[in-house]
Amino acid sequence: MADPEYPPDSSDVGKTPAQSLCAKRQLLAALTTTDVTIRRLNLLLSEANGQERVLATVNYVASMLHYLTASAPWIALQTRLGILARLKGHVASKNVTPSPSKSKLMALSSLASETRYNLRLFGLLPLWIWGVETLKSPPADPIIHVLTVLQVISNVIYQLLENVGYLASKGVVSKRFVDKYGGLAKWDLWSTRGWFGHIFFQFFVLWRQSVLRRQRLAAQRAAAGTGETKETRAEDSEALRLEIRAWRKSLVNNTFWAPLCLHWSVEKGIGIPASLTGLISFCAGAWSLHDCWAGTASVKA
Repeated sequence: MADPEYPPDSSDVGKTPAQSLCAKRQLLAALTTTDVTIRRLNLLLSEANGQERVLATVNYVASMLHYLTASAPWIALQTRLGILARLKGHVASKNVTPSPSKSKLMALSSLASETRYNLRLFGLLPLWIWGVETLKSPPADPIIHVLTVLQVISNVIYQLLENVGYLASKGVVSKRFVDKYGGLAKWDLWSTRGWFGHIFFQFFVLWRQSVLRRQRLAAQRAAAGTGETKETRAEDSEALRLEIRAWRKSLVNNTFWAPLCLHWSVEKGIGIPASLTGLISFCAGAWSLHDCWAGTASVKA
């Protein structure tokens, strides 16, 4: 007879010992999975690149969902579902109204975007290091060397103008100084043009890397059979695979950003609707997000 002060758990009533044990194992497995996921997310957020990727994902996905839920097809679908539910007598009659222009999703997107602006205030530091390392140890290929220098200059223009414009919008830097040279809109426009310069030159970097890789592989094939071991060939094959993967990843990123950045670099844009900017931006960084998350796979409970 059960002790009245300690009644049996209602969840265990009617269950065999085997079923109860199975349920506990499932609960333990769920808790373990949750623990590992949180640990992986914590590791991801402990690095600057991981923080940027997570914040960018929140920024873009929230923007996508905002425009999706405010779109005419979505509202029409909601209306039809509401009519069907009323016909079946499941819910009371209620008018479906479009989401307000400043929805909670757009507020979340704006918050993530502003957080990224704050973090990029320190963006000139890694650019300084990139520039110094390029001067100290320039790329062996003269064409890539010139392109890298141009990219450093473009990124410095982008980051410097963005920082000054953003700080002026927050009252940290004198807004009169910014207005004297065109105003916040002009500074933002030229900042984006600096970013577009980096993307433009990156296409030439990728082209040159492809040419050099083909030349190197042709030379290796010509010298094949000169004492190479299976281990050496396997290492070279893996290194080549990783090199090509990184090249393709950069190409995909650049291809998505190029039209969007060009759109923002022109005063009246090139016709890309605001409802698509979140989707295009997300696609540009999706591969990088996947790699960042995959890099935390070694975390155990």
